[in-house]
Amino acid sequence: MKNFDKNKKFLKRYLPYYRQINRLEEKLFELDSRVESIHSPSITGQPGGGLRHELQDDLSKREQLENRINDLVQESIPIKTEILKAIDHLDNPNEANVLEMFFIDDIKIASIAEQLSYSFRQANRFYSQGVYNISAVQ
Repeated sequence: MKNFDKNKKFLKRYLPYYRQINRLEEKLFELDSRVESIHSPSITGQPGGGLRHELQDDLSKREQLENRINDLVQESIPIKTEILKAIDHLDNPNEANVLEMFFIDDIKIASIAEQLSYSFRQANRFYSQGVYNISAVQ
């Protein structure tokens, strides 16, 4: 069981990056939607208010978010590559599919089973055997 936990810890290293990148991309999408919804101010002769300042702030936030996403992606590439190499060296392609979907694509076992037309029990078995067998590659 000690090997299993060690292997699982090895495989889980990419997930925090994946989740953080997705979270930031969602914020970027929301910000882009807000920027697109800002229309040119109509010329009324009245003071313009803070529309231009708001747009400038949003564009600055957008650039910051893009930089944060790019930094996380660059930081995560070697970890993801190392995990994928280990998964690619598994003898059983079913185990490799399940592990990649679980640890790289962040898909839950029940969804993996449904997508690959396995029973939940079979998908869970491939997961467990794959995590156990990954140790031979490290």
